Amino acid sequence: MRRRRGNIKKTIRNTILTLSCITFLVVTGIFAVEIYQEQVSSSNMKKVQAMAAVSVSNSKAVMDAKKESPEEQNTNLVSLKIEYLYKKNKDLTGWLRINGSEINYPIMYRDDDNDYYLQHDFFGNEDRNGLLVLDKRCNYDLSDNHLLIHGHNMRSGALFGTLKYYKDDAYMRKHQAVELDTPNEQRFYEVIAVVDTTANGEKNGFNYANYINLNDKETFDSYVANLKARSMHQIAATATYGDQLLTLSTCDYTMKNGRLLVVAKRVG
Repeated sequence: MRRRRGNIKKTIRNTILTLSCITFLVVTGIFAVEIYQEQVSSSNMKKVQAMAAVSVSNSKAVMDAKKESPEEQNTNLVSLKIEYLYKKNKDLTGWLRINGSEINYPIMYRDDDNDYYLQHDFFGNEDRNGLLVLDKRCNYDLSDNHLLIHGHNMRSGALFGTLKYYKDDAYMRKHQAVELDTPNEQRFYEVIAVVDTTANGEKNGFNYANYINLNDKETFDSYVANLKARSMHQIAATATYGDQLLTLSTCDYTMKNGRLLVVAKRVG
């Protein structure tokens, strides 16, 4: 009887040990796959950034030779960069950059599709990091007075993974300038609000996603008022009807279905 009990205990111990080993191997395997995928994603993004840098570098030499003014050079360099990358992927619509941060990415757009480039890279490969996406309700040519750009909040810090730092007042004030390159010009924006909300407004009754088209003063003013009232920082800069707005949106995992918004107005 004792021997039988001893055998049962031994079997249980061996089973637990085996299951623990299997669990460890599975978790390790998943972790290894995630690391590999992140490396591939980072490598492909660096290729795109390098392509942009090379196109600008080569074009600058041409501009210098023509002795154009610095302002004309900047406009032409931006246009040439977007034109060069557009030849590689016609879904490209612009380029977003925040100096002093990791954000330096192309902006993609597909008719009636916000999801494709949240799951694919610039070359069409599946990529859980995805890219920055201009909301499908906006105009491809970035001509709207309000642009909504989506991006994943990656733990690695990729894409909009560093937007969470805007919750810190000191960080926000050091990174209040946002740059947006379009096919025709280089635009400059100033952050006016940082807001924690939810995707559908169920937390506080503010559904930011309903404010894509701000074509009338009442809707524009309502959006800005909601932003300023809910902003986690007291920011003197604001916006009035006639200004152009840029909203950067990413997931916020501190709440159910959360969203973090960094909103800026165009200043140049």
